[in-house]
Amino acid sequence: MKVYLFVLAVSMAVRAAAPVTLANFPNSMVYAVQTDAAGNIYVAGFQGNYIKADPFVTKLSPTGQTLYSTTLAGSGFGIAWAIAVDSSGAAYVFGNTNSPDFPVTPGALQTTMQGSFQGFVTKLDPAGKIVYSTFVGGATDVTPGLTSAPGLDSILVDSAGDVIITGQAGANSTTGPFPAPPFPTVSSSESFVLKLDPTGSKILGAIGGVGGMIAMDGQGNIYVTGLQNGEEQTPLSVTPNAFQSEPANVCGSLGAFFSCGYQYVAKLNPGLNQVLYATYVSGEYGATPAAISVDAQGDAFVAGTTDSPDYPTTPNAYEPQYIASAIPALSCFFIINCVNLPPASGYLTEVNPTGTGLIYSSYFSGTQTDIIDFAAFTPNAIYVGGSASSANLPGFAGYPQQCLPQMYETRLSADATEIGPSRIAPGKVLAYDTFAGTLIATSGSDVIAVDPNAAQTPIACILDSADLKPVTAIAPGELLSLFGEFSSGSPATAPAGQLTTSLDGVTIGVNGIPSPLLYVGGEQINFQAPFGIAAGAQANIDFAYAFSSLSDSRTLPIVASNPTAFLNTATPSPALATCTMEDAASVNGLLPLAFNLDGSANTCLNPAAPGSAVSLFLNGLGAASAPTVTVTAPLTVGSVSALPGATTGVWQVSLQIPSGEGAGGVQVSLTAGGVPVRDANLIVWVN
Repeated sequence: MKVYLFVLAVSMAVRAAAPVTLANFPNSMVYAVQTDAAGNIYVAGFQGNYIKADPFVTKLSPTGQTLYSTTLAGSGFGIAWAIAVDSSGAAYVFGNTNSPDFPVTPGALQTTMQGSFQGFVTKLDPAGKIVYSTFVGGATDVTPGLTSAPGLDSILVDSAGDVIITGQAGANSTTGPFPAPPFPTVSSSESFVLKLDPTGSKILGAIGGVGGMIAMDGQGNIYVTGLQNGEEQTPLSVTPNAFQSEPANVCGSLGAFFSCGYQYVAKLNPGLNQVLYATYVSGEYGATPAAISVDAQGDAFVAGTTDSPDYPTTPNAYEPQYIASAIPALSCFFIINCVNLPPASGYLTEVNPTGTGLIYSSYFSGTQTDIIDFAAFTPNAIYVGGSASSANLPGFAGYPQQCLPQMYETRLSADATEIGPSRIAPGKVLAYDTFAGTLIATSGSDVIAVDPNAAQTPIACILDSADLKPVTAIAPGELLSLFGEFSSGSPATAPAGQLTTSLDGVTIGVNGIPSPLLYVGGEQINFQAPFGIAAGAQANIDFAYAFSSLSDSRTLPIVASNPTAFLNTATPSPALATCTMEDAASVNGLLPLAFNLDGSANTCLNPAAPGSAVSLFLNGLGAASAPTVTVTAPLTVGSVSALPGATTGVWQVSLQIPSGEGAGGVQVSLTAGGVPVRDANLIVWVN
């Protein structure tokens, strides 16, 4: 019996460009970030939990020093979804709350809460003091931005101090988010755009039927991108000669199950009483915008994600064709109705100043599922971010598939025809800081600055040998691997039966202890965490290459054990389609690397006999000399032993099959030393 210990799992360590943590916000969620001309960073979100939480705004210096932190406290729950900053450093916050005692100021537009989850707009001076604070929405619940992406690009402030907000009226709306005459009526679940005067006491303009995300040009015109059908009930009133006068076939054959959201772009006059143009820009399965911007010529730029293979593109596009070919996502409705949406792809689109045509439009994806949920359009470049599942995402250079999916960031030319490096980001990108030239991302409660132009580091991710899953901590003796860009020499393997701590010029040290190396290649290094790290709390993993100055390091917590099962990744169970329906239906677990008594692989076509045994293999059991392993019924553990001829730390577990066990796939879960093996519901096949 031969077990191949190639390591192909993923870590939370990132291949990002020198991220710097600027601030930490315990017990908080950050939803919006903006910067000012001096490089100060404004952070908004909520502090608390999902039962009692308060909106907050914190102003940081460019180096992360807290300049002020203001909490908008009420007795209930509230979120600051979006933030804008004017030239003086005043911050304007748009959010919603169910607190009737939310802090509002005398003379505000609406001083009492009338809806159940009320919108609010609050202005803070440069020192963080409230200038005005008002409810908005009348008796209507309000969601800033798109309901699928709350807050994004949903508040602006102009040079006069007027505030423009956009969002959706709640489904329980009985009156619009602004009073009738002179303003139009907004029905339930409909979008709107609204302008407040500099005191927060008067509506200067409002329009319904469009909304979601907004941008503004130098003349004060408002550009809007939103969704129809998926998030609005009233069809868009397109203008004559619009680029696309109506959405494509409603979700194609899937329209009977759910509504797709069809993207539109519209231009409104400064008074918000006239639609200058309105056009759809979408495909058969819709498109969801993530950002909108406008340049000096009046060209509107939108970026987002689509499942539509027919999303409109232009001949000059970087990626004019839809290339996503991953297995489509399975969506089920009413238990028995399951349909497949095409894989998601990012897109970047430029609409001409009249809304009658596209100047540029391109997909942005690899062959897997890739999304864009952030974009910043600057005079010299476009920065996008999102989630990448494709190793061939534009801009990735040699990035291994095993390290994905991950959050990413990419720099493109200003016309989106040239793609710069795509790199893994340490969190969700929320803003571009023009002062520092950095992207601002959030991960958990951290706010992190990322230099998009810094060189990539060699380590892309750290992987567990057995189960291809992220390692957030390591155990003594655990088999691990680094993926990235390492040595330039030929692949090298440790001599059979020997351990070496230097191979092809590569060394790996963990807390200063040389690690045994199993394999070294240009993009993969297999190694074992030294047993000597057992007394430590953190593992400092250091990579070095003797023939150059190439080096890198990562830090992970140390745990006593991190048990994982070796999965059958090299030779998956063959031809499941030829198995019986009963067997095929039982495969809702993982396929382990498993062997029958005769040494042959255990598969649905080569099952074990009742009363016999099947062997599985475990990794990451720590320094235990004789670990105790248990298994869920109906199987029992026959024996646990070190695997002969394998690296120390790999354990063979023999599982006894009851003589009366029926045919099919049997799901089993293991516990090692009292710690659950994280690969639960392993499938063992019985004849």
